Amino acid sequence: MGYRLMVFCTNPPEISQWVNSQCPALANHLHTFEVQGVRVKAPIVGNLPRTVQVLAEWRYASTAIQQAASTTGFAPDLVFFAWLDSYLSDYLTPHLVDAVFPYSWSGLYFHPYYLRSGQKRLPLLRIPLNPYALTKSQRCRSIALFDEMETDQQKYHINKPIVIFPDITDASPPDPDYVVAKQIREKAGDRKIVGLLGGLTKRKGLLTLIEVAKTAAQENWFFVFAGQLYEHELVLEAVSQIWKFVESEPENCFFYFDRIPHEAQFNAVLNECDVLFAAYENFPYSSNILTKAAIFEKLVIVNDGFCMSARVKQFQLGISISEGSVEDCINALRCLADPATASSPLMPEFEVYRQMHSLTRLSKALAEVCHT
Repeated sequence: MGYRLMVFCTNPPEISQWVNSQCPALANHLHTFEVQGVRVKAPIVGNLPRTVQVLAEWRYASTAIQQAASTTGFAPDLVFFAWLDSYLSDYLTPHLVDAVFPYSWSGLYFHPYYLRSGQKRLPLLRIPLNPYALTKSQRCRSIALFDEMETDQQKYHINKPIVIFPDITDASPPDPDYVVAKQIREKAGDRKIVGLLGGLTKRKGLLTLIEVAKTAAQENWFFVFAGQLYEHELVLEAVSQIWKFVESEPENCFFYFDRIPHEAQFNAVLNECDVLFAAYENFPYSSNILTKAAIFEKLVIVNDGFCMSARVKQFQLGISISEGSVEDCINALRCLADPATASSPLMPEFEVYRQMHSLTRLSKALAEVCHT
């Protein structure tokens, strides 16, 4: 877009190398700086430790920018936090943040749970228990969010312009030589492939899909569990049940409990699937797995309610089920695996969804942020 850019991240060479390879003519517009964040210790009093930590993050960001400005000879006109979640907290006021951060700012808020739960107050201090209080700062220019369907509700919480961002994803062509994808195809045969991909946690619906695989052993379906298994996020009993099931070597399942290293390889595994299981538990937010599904034209199963379900229904990308319902999931799979059995066949609007969550749309959203 022609701007001079300072990037603060944990691995500056990675950014520089990417820019040098993708747009070398603009490489002289880029300045990268290493940051690692800050950790502080505070007494345990409700949510106050997080408040102290978040205020320290603002101070650390300010110091990093001041040092970069002294190095480059110019200060930023706008600071954009690509993960604003780490800079919002209960109890923080605009005056506190303004005192330590003297720059205009905006940011992308990934998980705005307060929009769902409403505003609460701390009776004694009469301070809003609401991170959106920071948007009252004169230095806050805008807030970027993913959920376009909540704009009317958001404007009552956020006191600045709201910019809706697309939930983009990497669309690299599938790696045709990725051995895991080949193994899946070979073992699945002519069965419909149902995939749960990426980090495997309870939140991703892992335990539900395992129960579905057990219950649907006689169906002509093949279940793929591919990605790093986060055992520390599961209770010991669940971990034991998972490994007991894996070690039984169910004929209708494929397990790959390692991180898929590259996007082209991830896309190769995804491309082998007929249906993507994305019934995330207690997850009212956006996920770019829907963008992946639209790019590679795969139907999805999600949990009913909130952002993902609304999008799936609007663009007919798949079927919503009740959270944790094995029966609902099996019925949904029957409909998706054999559309002729569905009462109203889906007509997926993959292309429309791809355009809504594209790099072109991202460029427009960033321009809106810069001009607000």
